[in-house]
Amino acid sequence: MRGLNRPGVIQKWGRMALKCGLLLTDAKLWESLGGQLRDQADDATDGIRERYEDTADRLTRARDAYQGRRDWVTPAVSFVGGVGLGAGIALLLAPSSGAETRSAIREKVVDLKNRAQDAATESTLYRSAVRASSTGTD
Repeated sequence: MRGLNRPGVIQKWGRMALKCGLLLTDAKLWESLGGQLRDQADDATDGIRERYEDTADRLTRARDAYQGRRDWVTPAVSFVGGVGLGAGIALLLAPSSGAETRSAIREKVVDLKNRAQDAATESTLYRSAVRASSTGTD
């Protein structure tokens, strides 16, 4: 702090403060800085806009590609939901007791399972018969 007491040092600090004050009040300097900031902001805005448009285009292409695969999902879910809702309402309003209803449902499920197994067996027998006849090994 002893060096600040000399008149030359105080004068240098004063001149530096005046120069900074003149620079900060210079209209040309502020206009130049403002122009540079605007240019940089415009460049950033352009970059952001390009990235946004690129991303939007990619999302649109992905949605269009996926749209074809998704067309059957909504009707299928609606159908399955309707079947489930109808079955639930039918069980609630059924005139038979719970044990009788469960027994009837169990019989229907077993019957459907047997039909599916029979259809699979017939299909397998048919395919093996077609293969055997096509090879001439009857």
